[in-house]
Amino acid sequence: MATVIKRRVFDFLAKDYTTTSPHVQILPDAFDAFNIQARPEYEENFIQRWHLSLQGEANPVVSRTTVSQEGATDQLIYRYDWAFGISLIEGFYWDWMGELCEESSLAVHVVLEPIEEAPEAVPISATLSTLHPSRNTKSNWELVWPKIPKTAADMAKTGALAFPFLNYVSSGLTLASNVLESATENQKNWFLYQFLDERLKSPTVEWRINRKVLREYGPLLRGALFLSFYGSTQTTPGAVRLLLRPQVRYCPKDDITFVIPTNALGKDQQICIEVKPQDRKEPPT
Repeated sequence: MATVIKRRVFDFLAKDYTTTSPHVQILPDAFDAFNIQARPEYEENFIQRWHLSLQGEANPVVSRTTVSQEGATDQLIYRYDWAFGISLIEGFYWDWMGELCEESSLAVHVVLEPIEEAPEAVPISATLSTLHPSRNTKSNWELVWPKIPKTAADMAKTGALAFPFLNYVSSGLTLASNVLESATENQKNWFLYQFLDERLKSPTVEWRINRKVLREYGPLLRGALFLSFYGSTQTTPGAVRLLLRPQVRYCPKDDITFVIPTNALGKDQQICIEVKPQDRKEPPT
């Protein structure tokens, strides 16, 4: 088994980005900045630099669909991590974060595209990770410190109180950083959504992220998707293409118009992992 890591940094020009019909142009490595009309001088267009990465197991083992009489399952879960960062280029500085729509300002997609007849990739869970303390919030330990009990017996419960995902993490799905809760003080930070991608005809997992997350935790985000695979290479020998597709929303007229630069990339330039599941190796009888 091997972990595959795919990364890409690219610059793009977004035209008419506040309308329902934005247009994206991928810029070459050495573009002529003087001949490009974009912010801050030209307010209808902007230039951004994006960083994308995706990593995970390329040859996971399929899980069994059977459940024992005791209710135990023989399920194998694999973690796939993505990173998405936004920055500006010298000469094109503007308040790109302030102009984002406040709600659903970012959408990060991981598309589960089957190639030919492939085993089924089933999402089990997903997270959005941050570093604490943030710019505007206290760390988990600062929040829980007044509640820490003095007796050793109660101390054993402190971890679960401070970190709701502690039991989940200890099960073997080790998280690389703190998990950002979906809501704090009744204000939504982000949520998960699943849908069928119309163009690729593939299941898609979506992180919808509000602008406050960027302001508090910075413009470099990380998330994790946990998958199980079901099927057999005898009947479904194909692969599953995991495609990372972030997007930003500047159009206030609806919540489905996004600037999607990766759609302008060639298929060989997109950030994706071709995952080819393997059958279990049964012990000799």
